[in-house]
Amino acid sequence: MYENYKKARNTSWDVLLNCGISKLPISLGVIADLYDIKVIAYSDTNITQVLKNEVVEGDGFIAYSGGKKEIYINDKINSRNRRRFTLAHELGHGVLNHDIGTVHYRNSEIDNQTDMQEFEANVFARNVLMPATVLSALDIHTTEEIMKICEVSRKSAEIRAARMELLYKRNMFNSHPLERKVREQFNQFIKTYKKQT
Repeated sequence: MYENYKKARNTSWDVLLNCGISKLPISLGVIADLYDIKVIAYSDTNITQVLKNEVVEGDGFIAYSGGKKEIYINDKINSRNRRRFTLAHELGHGVLNHDIGTVHYRNSEIDNQTDMQEFEANVFARNVLMPATVLSALDIHTTEEIMKICEVSRKSAEIRAARMELLYKRNMFNSHPLERKVREQFNQFIKTYKKQT
């Protein structure tokens, strides 16, 4: 499982670097564009008419259409921040080249410990939306702070805040060269944010 975690975490850093993203909240549209993944709201398509109810009622999914990857997001979900995590999760499936021949719908932000593709997509989403190196540089600790600066749901922020406390205790930041590059890429944002607070 640690290998799956490392793969998803390192890919999230690669994506932030490749996309030149240097501020929070993360622009997921930039990632979708760079990786040529189209994002479509349920209300803008009729594809949901041919899917099972549990898929249609889920948060979203990724599938092939005409040989291209497309993400479908349930825009009836009222929480924009939850939709952002769903989009990041589905982008994870696309960027990590998971098997998307079968539709797997997402309806939970809690890591699935048995389905490694779901586990990897959640790790990717968490690390893209809430990069630990940036949060630590800003001395961010609480669920509320994470929700506000990263524009994520309470559940996502709670999971990240718990993980951050472990990382703070172990001082486990910037030990990987990719993570150090991400930290450098966010330097200007970090300086500006600190001045404002």
